[in-house]
Amino acid sequence: MSNQIPFTEIVQLPTAYYVAHIKIEPNIILAPMAGVTDSIFRRMILRLGGCGLVSTEMTNAASVSPKALRRHRLLDYLPEERPLTMQISGNDPDLVANAARVVEQLGADIIDINCGCPSPKVTGGGHGSALLRDLPKMERVLRAVRAAVQIPVTLKLRAGWDEESLNFIEAGQRAEAAGVAALTLHPRTREQGYKGQADWSRVSALKRAVSIPVIGSGDVVTAQDALIRLRDSGADGVMIGRGAIANPWIFRQVADLRQGRTPFEPTPADKYNLLLEYMAICAEELPERLALNKIKQLIGQFYIGLPGSNHLRVAVHTSTSLAAAQEAIERFFAPYLETDAVVPEPAIAAD
Repeated sequence: MSNQIPFTEIVQLPTAYYVAHIKIEPNIILAPMAGVTDSIFRRMILRLGGCGLVSTEMTNAASVSPKALRRHRLLDYLPEERPLTMQISGNDPDLVANAARVVEQLGADIIDINCGCPSPKVTGGGHGSALLRDLPKMERVLRAVRAAVQIPVTLKLRAGWDEESLNFIEAGQRAEAAGVAALTLHPRTREQGYKGQADWSRVSALKRAVSIPVIGSGDVVTAQDALIRLRDSGADGVMIGRGAIANPWIFRQVADLRQGRTPFEPTPADKYNLLLEYMAICAEELPERLALNKIKQLIGQFYIGLPGSNHLRVAVHTSTSLAAAQEAIERFFAPYLETDAVVPEPAIAAD
């Protein structure tokens, strides 16, 4: 796959799609990621621009009682996050349908059913991509949810349990028959996890097999990647997950390419400010222990691209307070805030 796409082709690409009556524009969206895409992270991404839809973290259908919601806060959100997808998982049709009713009452715009998570903890309970091993049950879950709510229902799935059981086409067709409004395919198998390459030809195949919107997900790490995937797969939209943790500006960069502009490149000052602003919001809204864990998590995958960045990560990861973490960040970035003579690291892989 070429890593460049000419502007003459960019302007021909779709820029929006509909989930039932809800217009998603731009059609580059944020993936739900467990432990990552809480309200704070979603708001940060939306504030930077270029993202058309965000989603909550996956929530077990058994954990949407008022007591559980107060404890884990996975479905907390603010009005500026709309349109908002809330993602739930489960394998019992009645339980998931009841959870969907609660989620609708909480104010979700869209309900997404997870049929893709490869985590053994999730699949061991029959959730996530384990549903791909029992498509009739998956369809019963989807039909129960569809009957329980008025808002649109979508499905996120993988290509199959393993290479010997690729059943994403049948899964997508069953989902469409059950009333699902859109599909998101991560074209790896459950067995692959996040290893190897995401085979986007499977996204193309699914798009040809159904009449509802198909969004592709997997291995999108640059703005050029997103548009090339959109062009080559024929998908209606592109979902970005881990690439948005490394580079939260990726959605803005896609928007720049679409406008014929040179993509925005964050300076050391931009990265410094983002880290401190994120930490400040976490500190304001979360207990210190959780806020500290959030900044440690972000710094672990955030692309810093400056000499010695690994030392910064170690310093933050070993911090025992937010103040210590902030001091480490300020100390690391200080030389780059005083001069434009920045020497970038040679490659992302070394970061």
